[in-house]
Amino acid sequence: MSHNPFKKDSKPYLFFELARPDENGQSRKVAVSEFINEYEKLKLGNGGSWCREDSSLGKKYIIERYKYKNTIVTVQLFGFNTKNQIHKDIKLSIKNKIKNMRCAVLDIGNVEVDHKDGHRDDYKNFKMENQESNQFQPLSKAVNNAKKEHCKKCRENKNRFDAKKLGYKESVWTGDIKYRGSCVGCYWHDIKKFNQEISQNFNTNF
Repeated sequence: MSHNPFKKDSKPYLFFELARPDENGQSRKVAVSEFINEYEKLKLGNGGSWCREDSSLGKKYIIERYKYKNTIVTVQLFGFNTKNQIHKDIKLSIKNKIKNMRCAVLDIGNVEVDHKDGHRDDYKNFKMENQESNQFQPLSKAVNNAKKEHCKKCRENKNRFDAKKLGYKESVWTGDIKYRGSCVGCYWHDIKKFNQEISQNFNTNF
């Protein structure tokens, strides 16, 4: 078992101790019935928040949650989550610039630095030295979490987010709803750009 990277007695720490992943981040299937005694804190409530993809455990490891009749019965680690590690590899100058901006949706501070390309197609060969600030946008944590959920759905079904669900007159500002290798045109890709394009012909003279 490798060194436990999590804060002592936290839920990810306890699961790490129970699952005992090897040096490659692979673990056995851990049954929820094992969440007893010193591991009782791991009992799953609303969807198992500590073992979701966006949890601290999920940012470190690839997690598979096996279900039976919509109930999680076992949790297993399948190696290190290199995709989420790439998210963290952002130029310090870009981080500092974006973090001083306000959320592109809510116009509030305390933002996260979001990579606009939610499909991760370019992440394998993504190098920090090639990064430009226009590849990122400032999003509050809540907005960024929402974007992650919609981008995940798009990766699964290859359909881009339909902005009409938010009350916009168009689904995307360029292209169509089908994902064909580019996120450009999707609401979540560049929220300010989307609003600028959609509102170009707005007329207040009724």
